[in-house]
Amino acid sequence: MEKRTKGAWLINHTKKLQDVNNAHEFEDIELAGKCGVFLSNLAASNEQSDLNADTVSAIAKVSNIKKTEIETIKQKLVESKLIETGAMGSISVLGITTSSVLSHTSDIFAKSNPSNYQQAALELAENVSDLPKTEEPLAEYISDSYKLAKAETSDLLQQAEEIGFIDYETLDDKSKFYFNGNLFRRDGVKKTNAVLASLVAEDTSKIVELDSLLSSSGCITVEKAKSILGETLLSKLQSIGMYDFNEVSNSKEIKTFVTKPAAFSKYGNPFEEDALDLAKAFVSALYYGINYSTHGRGKITMLHALLRKLINGTEVGPATAIGEDYKILEFKRVVQLRQLPDSNMYYMRLLKKDIGALAMQVLEIGDTTEQTIIGSSMYSGSVTNYKGPEYKRTVNRKKQTSQSKKSVAELLRTFRS
Repeated sequence: MEKRTKGAWLINHTKKLQDVNNAHEFEDIELAGKCGVFLSNLAASNEQSDLNADTVSAIAKVSNIKKTEIETIKQKLVESKLIETGAMGSISVLGITTSSVLSHTSDIFAKSNPSNYQQAALELAENVSDLPKTEEPLAEYISDSYKLAKAETSDLLQQAEEIGFIDYETLDDKSKFYFNGNLFRRDGVKKTNAVLASLVAEDTSKIVELDSLLSSSGCITVEKAKSILGETLLSKLQSIGMYDFNEVSNSKEIKTFVTKPAAFSKYGNPFEEDALDLAKAFVSALYYGINYSTHGRGKITMLHALLRKLINGTEVGPATAIGEDYKILEFKRVVQLRQLPDSNMYYMRLLKKDIGALAMQVLEIGDTTEQTIIGSSMYSGSVTNYKGPEYKRTVNRKKQTSQSKKSVAELLRTFRS
């Protein structure tokens, strides 16, 4: 498995492990994944970042890193010569792109001398990404490749199911059919056509209509997607990863936007390109500004010009909406905000230019894969949280909670001080 692919799976598995207790067998995966997430949230892609202790602490919270973990993670990053620690808990980090974060995450995992059991947990997910697999050949492959006893392989499959590393459906003959949410990030057209072939003509026509819309615009509201497909069909297709659901929220409302998994494929594998969901969060925040912000607070009307300015390193603003709609991106240091003195208006500067370029690709071009299948009322609320496609797909199976308004306010105060 290539470094970047392994790094993407490490981060994916780490996100899954955050909601699980006593998964001690996967400690090296979780440590490497948290190192990767923390490093990404520390770094800007084109410049050195010098961060004081308060900002570092806030970034640790955003990265879901506990106080008991932070020193170990910092030490791992120091040993890898990725950060330098200074007086009073400060950190300096050179410009690091999202792509290099994945490779560094993989290196940190390799240096921890992980067990075959943990290596197999990554391979298990990768193996069912291209095509779903039945239990017997999958178990045999994993057992042979990683020298696991039959009992160990059986235990790994059970743990992977319970944690959510992989999903399964039980077939009529009671055998399990394994897959995950990464299916449609590779060979999406071929797999979509296979889905279409299995549906009735009416449903096929609806999917073609939605696919055409997403191919041209890149992102649409979930309400629009439901109006085309209907809630039942859309839910089924979400559960297998055919569409990505991206949720942005604040204290007053939740808005969900739909994208195609293959849209985030600027240079290669879209699973690797946006493994941290940063471009998806940026696209969703921008789309919120286009569709739900008012002119009085800074409604986005010239998207192309805005993105080009940001990618070229120019500050944009000032606008009230900038201080409200990009909070989650500020937390993850995709953007940096600057408040106008004695005002509620803000300027915004892009820190992660690679993420901005990927977001521009999706919003300007739509689906950039080489093929296609076939040749509201305004509200002035703020975006304070983001949930990515894999989270939303999992929520389609079990419910989870959101970040509190108080926590958001405390973190913002730290970032802006």
